[in-house]
Amino acid sequence: MYKTDGRGNILLQIGERGVTGTDRGHFNLPTDVALGPDGSIYVSDGYGSARVVKFASDGTYRLEWGKRGTGPGEFGLSHSLVVDAEGRVYVTDRDNQRIQVFDANGGFLDQWQGGGAVSTLFLTADQQTWAGGVLHNLDGTIAVKLPGNVGGHGMTVAADGSVFAVQLSGIGQKFVRK
Repeated sequence: MYKTDGRGNILLQIGERGVTGTDRGHFNLPTDVALGPDGSIYVSDGYGSARVVKFASDGTYRLEWGKRGTGPGEFGLSHSLVVDAEGRVYVTDRDNQRIQVFDANGGFLDQWQGGGAVSTLFLTADQQTWAGGVLHNLDGTIAVKLPGNVGGHGMTVAADGSVFAVQLSGIGQKFVRK
């Protein structure tokens, strides 16, 4: 994982390119990265592993949590993650078809089920979480569902509230707020 200055100069590197592992300095096919309100860096190491790794803003290893499984704090595939303004970490557990919620130190807080095999999360400026085609309040209640079967492998929300979702099948969709 690299942090650059926007001109291609590397300011921070965590892990080694082409070297896999599950120790403090290596990843095994990571899937996403998110920043906490204090600058902490969270990495979901999901395809080859089943964990979330936390680093300080300077790249110093802090802690990790998760293992392969179906129980609280375990992952079938930790795929995407976001961190809210309070430092809670939301992780899609795609293979177990849920979103798990943790405190900043990996303590299990909650899980949201029934959303299917979600691959993507997006935290809005007003602190709501898009999980595929479903917008959740931070207590897990559903605020909005997009029409159709929108899962998404990646998504973002524009300043005007339009939602963009892309699928591995090659389909990209835009949803406009009415």
